[in-house]
Amino acid sequence: MKPRLGITARFRSGLESHSIHRGYVEHVARSGGIPLVVPCVDEALCEPYLAGLDGLLLTGGEDIDPDHCTGTTRQPGYTYQPARDVFEFRLAHAALAAGLPVLGICRGCQVLYAATGNPLISHIPDVNGGRVAHRTSLTETSLHDVTLAEGSTVARAYGRPTVTVTSYHHQGLGPAAAHSPWRVTARSDDDLPEAIEHVGAGWAVGVLWHPELPTGPDVPDPLISLFVAVAAEHAAAGEPSYALARR
Repeated sequence: MKPRLGITARFRSGLESHSIHRGYVEHVARSGGIPLVVPCVDEALCEPYLAGLDGLLLTGGEDIDPDHCTGTTRQPGYTYQPARDVFEFRLAHAALAAGLPVLGICRGCQVLYAATGNPLISHIPDVNGGRVAHRTSLTETSLHDVTLAEGSTVARAYGRPTVTVTSYHHQGLGPAAAHSPWRVTARSDDDLPEAIEHVGAGWAVGVLWHPELPTGPDVPDPLISLFVAVAAEHAAAGEPSYALARR
C-alpha cells in the first residue's frame, strides 16, 4: 500500500488561495507516495489531519514571525504569516511526539528547529558576510555546496559527502539550545547548518535547501524518496497510527 504523505500548503492572500509548489507533489508521487495537501487552517484541525497520514512534509515559504521564535527581528521587505506559524508549529510538535516520519524543507526545517526551542538567524548575510549566497534575491534561487556528515541520513540518501543544492533562504539556524533534540548533519562552506536530524525516536530530518527543485520528468530527489520509503515502512510495520498514539 502506498504511504499517504501530508504536504503543507501556504495561503496566498493576493490570490485568495491555498497553494503548493508542484515540485513537492511530483517528487512525492514519483517516489511512490500519495501526496495529500494540508492547508493552513484552524490549528485545532492539526490532529485530525495527522490521523490520516503516514508522514508529514513541511514546505518552504514565508519567514517565521519573530513572535514565534527566538533570535530574530522583523526584516523589511519580507512577508510573514503568523497564523501559518501557529498551525505548523502545532503540526510539527504533534507529529514528532507521535513518531510520525517528518521531512522539513527550507521554512519547514526552520519550523522544526524553532518549534523545539532553538533560535533562528534573521538574515544570513549579516552573519556570513556574503561568503556563501544562500539566496540570490527575493525572487532568485542560488546554487552552493553542502558537506554532509558521515553516516548521517542525508549522506546515506545522496551517497556522497558533498552535494550541490538549490537554495532560497535568508533566515538560518542559530546555535542550538541546551538539550536540543537535533544534531547538525550538513554545513555550507561558511560553516552554517544546512541540515538537522532528530536524535530521538522516529525519523525526522530538516534541510534548508530545496530538494523538490527542479521540476520536470527527472527522477525524484534521493532524500524525498528516502522519506517516502520510511513512511511506507512505518505504515507496513503496523506502527500505531497517529490517532492511537495520542490516546
